[in-house]
Amino acid sequence: MPVLIIMNLLSGSTTPTESMPGWLQNVMQLSPSTHFVALSQAVLYRGAGFAIVGRQMPALFGIGAAFFAMATLRFRKSLLSGQ
Repeated sequence: MPVLIIMNLLSGSTTPTESMPGWLQNVMQLSPSTHFVALSQAVLYRGAGFAIVGRQMPALFGIGAAFFAMATLRFRKSLLSGQ
């Protein structure tokens, strides 16, 4: 739970990412929540179309696929060690 709270606070949903130090902005680019917040705010607040949010979607899908692959490997490893 503490990890989720920290990710939510640093994602840009409650405070703008521009007010964060540069090194923290770079670290948070590895988090899918940052890209999701930017994508959803663009659509909800500005009515952005696919041409504008198109650069956030590949990042969001790529990071999500990487996390999914890591979770799948850990799950398979836990199944094999349980036998």
